[in-house]
Amino acid sequence: MIKNRLWMIFLAGVLGWVILPPAELNAGSGAETTRPKLSPRNGDLERVAKRLYRKAIKEFENQEYWKATRDLIIILDFYSTYSEIDGVVFYLGESLYEMDMFKSSTKMYKYLLKQYPSSKYLPKALFGLQRIYYNTNELDESLKYFRGISTRFRDSEVLDGAYYYGGMAYYHKDDFTNAIRAIGKVRSRSEFYDYSLYTVGLAFLKKKNIENAVKAMRKLISLPVIRSERLDLQRAAHLTLGYLYYELGYYRESIKHFASIPPDDEIYAEALLARSWSAIKLNDFQQAIISLNRLIKKSDDDKFGEEAHFLLGQCYLELGFYDFAIQQFDFIIDRYPATNNIERRIARVEEGMEQNKQMAENLRVQLLLLETKLLDMIPFPSKDVPKYIKHEHERVNRTRENLIKKILEERKLFDEFRWSVEKIREEIFIKRSRKHWRAYAEYGKARAYFLKTMPTR
Repeated sequence: MIKNRLWMIFLAGVLGWVILPPAELNAGSGAETTRPKLSPRNGDLERVAKRLYRKAIKEFENQEYWKATRDLIIILDFYSTYSEIDGVVFYLGESLYEMDMFKSSTKMYKYLLKQYPSSKYLPKALFGLQRIYYNTNELDESLKYFRGISTRFRDSEVLDGAYYYGGMAYYHKDDFTNAIRAIGKVRSRSEFYDYSLYTVGLAFLKKKNIENAVKAMRKLISLPVIRSERLDLQRAAHLTLGYLYYELGYYRESIKHFASIPPDDEIYAEALLARSWSAIKLNDFQQAIISLNRLIKKSDDDKFGEEAHFLLGQCYLELGFYDFAIQQFDFIIDRYPATNNIERRIARVEEGMEQNKQMAENLRVQLLLLETKLLDMIPFPSKDVPKYIKHEHERVNRTRENLIKKILEERKLFDEFRWSVEKIREEIFIKRSRKHWRAYAEYGKARAYFLKTMPTR
């Protein structure tokens, strides 16, 4: 009991010491950080720590973040005077960030800024904090770090990322002018360049500057495909350009972009539907029928099903195939019978969504509590560690590993609940819109019967 109390007092002292003032952005202007001088006694420990550190970095690069976290904490545990301890702290912050443990990651970055103000990892730690505050929707705080990085570290390798996240923060604050200004500074060799072009295009769209929006999107799709992420963005750009040209009335151009999306892409169904609309605008009903039948055959799902069948019915109407048109309209009517109490069903779905939202919130709170426990067990470098704590390393390590595993499991469950809430929300939208498609279908069916009975000339 006494040991536990002393342990908590010690940790409280250490953790209280690492809470930083707002002046952390001025880190780097103080005295130089001195590396520990090695004595023959700790030379072996230095070599062991170096091997473990290199191993942890390799694990991090291989996206084995849990393993990297474990090894980095071991270094902090057993050899807190390691000559590259600032790198250990930084990569621990990075690993925790990649596992979405933002609270713990923030602590590590801020500890680095406080204790190692001249570390080469300082710009990266500031960038880490900028990303965290962006991801947690604390946009003003994120922009503070962006301004600090962009004014003090003009030659840093993190500058492109800082401009990108800074621009995204402005974008979500509806400050599209500053968003374009910031993101426009991302260099073409940067990993953020493709995303920057796409976001700049969207920002110009928000400003109703269609010409520059098209330029940005066309620039993106003209880039050589060197990685899968770029290909995904280029397909999204094709879809966006298709909609743009559709709104401008350039239907043939819009069809070209919609047709650039291959069948194995997740947005293919949406592209087929949009392509059908463009063909209808050109009165090319036969081509629209081909696209719509392809869409229905590939994925007659709830998201596009009713609209596809309705458009198909309209195309058959225009071509005089009234029986085929009636079949399509009946399909929609059968999906939403008049006796179906949709509002009651929607109410039940909404009730389920609220329950899932509450469960997700409970999981989020539980995650924060687990992360706090993990934070309490991370051994920040200190020379004054009570001797009895050193004898409990094995127990503490096991507890930490179990905590990290539990956090990752809870995080997965939390993400699943969030995903289910989004699916339920989409289902509600579909159910509400379905009754409108029924009304359209009933009108279309009545019109088909009327035209069918009209005498031919």
